Amino acid sequence: MIMTRPLSASKLIFALLCAIAWVGCSERVSINIQSETEDPVYRRAKDLLARNLHSEALSNFEKLIMMRDGNAPESHLEVGLIFLDHMKDPVSAIYHFKRYQALRGRESKSPQLDASLERVDDLEKTAMKELLSTLEAQVYRSKLLSTIEQLRAENESLRDDLVKSRKRILEEAPSEVAQRVDGSALGNRAEPRRPGGSMSTPRERRLYVVKPGDSLYNISREVYGDGGRYKEILKANQATLPSANQLQPGMSLIIP
Repeated sequence: MIMTRPLSASKLIFALLCAIAWVGCSERVSINIQSETEDPVYRRAKDLLARNLHSEALSNFEKLIMMRDGNAPESHLEVGLIFLDHMKDPVSAIYHFKRYQALRGRESKSPQLDASLERVDDLEKTAMKELLSTLEAQVYRSKLLSTIEQLRAENESLRDDLVKSRKRILEEAPSEVAQRVDGSALGNRAEPRRPGGSMSTPRERRLYVVKPGDSLYNISREVYGDGGRYKEILKANQATLPSANQLQPGMSLIIP
C-alpha cells in the first residue's frame, strides 16, 4: 500500500505529459495540413474585415501568419490591403505584397495564378506611388529642387564672372592677345592691323562680341561669308575658348 500511491501519481503525471505532447503535435499537424483559407483564424479575420473592423482583422491575419511561420500568402495579401487602403502605410503594404508574390511564385503556373500575381503587382505599384507622394517624399523633393536651383544660380554667377574676365582681358590688350594666340597656334608673329581694312580679310584681327543665339558657324558666315571657316576663329581664340560648346553671349572673339 505504501508503494501504490507514488506509482499511480507517476503514471498519472506521465500520461498527462503524453497527452499534452500529443495535443501539441496534433495541433501543429492540423495547422500544416489544413488549408489557410479554411483555418478558423482566417475566417474570423475575414468576418471582422467584412464588418469594417480593420484593426481586429489585421491582428487575426498577423496571428495566422505567425502560426504558419510566415507561410500564409492570402493573409499577407489581406494585411497588405489593410495597410494600403486603411492604415495609409505603403511601406508595410509593399512588404506584404512582396511576401505574397514570393510564396505564390513557388506554386505551379496557371492562368488563375498569373492573374492573381499580376493584380498584386499592380497593387504594389499603387503603394509605391502613394509612398512617393507622402509628406516625407515631398519634403525630400523640395530640398532636392532647392539644391538644384542653388547650384544653377552659382553656375550662372561663375559663368558671368568668366565672361567678364575674358572681355576685360581682351579690351585691355587685344593686340597682345592676338599676337600670343598667333604665335602659339601658327608659329609666327601676327601682322599688325591696318586701319580701315575689311573684316573679311583673313590676315587682319578684329573683335567680335558674341550675341545671344550666335554659333561659331554663324559668326564665320557673317564675317567671312563662309560658315565653314569657323575653325579659324576657334583656333585664334584657343586661349579663351577651348571648345565651340563654351561660346557664351557677351564673349569677345578675335577674328583672324
